[in-house]
Amino acid sequence: MVATNKDTGRVVWDRKLDDQRDLTLNAAPLALKDAVVIGASGGDQGVRDWVAALEPRTGAELWRTYSIPAPGQPGSETWKDKNNAWLTGGGAFYATGSFDPDSNLTYWGAGNPTPKYDSSYRPGDNLYTNSALALDAATGKIVWHHQYTPNDSMDYDEVGSHVLIDAKFNSENRKLVVHPARNGFEYSFDRLNGQFLKATQYVPKVTWTKGIDPKTGRPIDYDPSKDLQTYADPVAKILTGAKESVCPGVPGGSNFWPPSFSPKTGLLYVPELEGCTNITRDQTRHVPGTFDGGSFGYDSRVTSGVVAIDPASGEIKKRVAMDYPNTSGALSTAGGLIFTALLDGTILALDDTTLKTLWSINIGVGINAPPMTYEVDGRQYVAIATGLTGNQMGRLGRTPELSNMAKNTTMIFVFAL
Repeated sequence: MVATNKDTGRVVWDRKLDDQRDLTLNAAPLALKDAVVIGASGGDQGVRDWVAALEPRTGAELWRTYSIPAPGQPGSETWKDKNNAWLTGGGAFYATGSFDPDSNLTYWGAGNPTPKYDSSYRPGDNLYTNSALALDAATGKIVWHHQYTPNDSMDYDEVGSHVLIDAKFNSENRKLVVHPARNGFEYSFDRLNGQFLKATQYVPKVTWTKGIDPKTGRPIDYDPSKDLQTYADPVAKILTGAKESVCPGVPGGSNFWPPSFSPKTGLLYVPELEGCTNITRDQTRHVPGTFDGGSFGYDSRVTSGVVAIDPASGEIKKRVAMDYPNTSGALSTAGGLIFTALLDGTILALDDTTLKTLWSINIGVGINAPPMTYEVDGRQYVAIATGLTGNQMGRLGRTPELSNMAKNTTMIFVFAL
């Protein structure tokens, strides 16, 4: 991580943080008053990931908290293998966390365990992967956690946005943290003590589990007596080595792209992928650098939608379907608009109540970044960056009509309101 003088650009300090082969820093740092917090990535390559805090003025390390506990630490008992899998266990943080200044808690979503498709290499729940972590920003101590998918074998990491909302829950004012999970459910917690409050299925089709227990927030078919979680039928077949399909697919219902909460409507707007993928376990793929334990493929064309959810009640207020995948995210405005974009190059403005399209344009370039808005001299603008990664291009593999689209052209488009 590098700190520069904002006026001159001069480097003030430069702190090298990598402590393992293949470790990367994919997330933007979270700058707080007394610390700059950063999460490590590279979990799929066999990295034991962490969140760390640096002193803003000197770059000195204040604390470092690993998502995979070492032997003897709390949670280490959930790694029941004989392979020292904790050393290569994953739990990446490739999206930036949230921060509550009142409680001095910072909230980070931890990634999947590694190897991601072969849970037999790492029996047990594999804490603290696939988890929401509430960390004390002063010490890095885990104040509370919730693991969404224990012993995951579907790559359902939960690095996506954990949104902080003050709302009424059962007529009581509560401080919430809400998360549209990659596994297809939207979760609400009390953000101070981690109490699970509600989970709602927000994608049209879920096959990996029969639902979420309304009391515990765990999958209904989770069995604490099992070292390998079979969940519903597709997962049980994957564990035998069979090629089997799960919904939502490996890219998830949601992922790294942000939802948006509107204080005006009290709703959370979630761009979600619709599609299923097949997974094949490969127990020979446990080599650092390609530590995935298998592979996946798309079963059919991937589409998407935007879902408006009341995060306090869990009620889905509205859903609108879209023809192409959305890995852009959403932006809600006080003027009653929801902006989003699709991989085919379409940018849309939706009504925040009806989700009716009020304006759209196709710029002919693939979009993978969220829209943002700002004001100059009293006029509001919306800007969005273009260009797709290899992963996003793969999602267009079953849409031949987009084969000639400019997929990886990187530009910024700006529109005036």
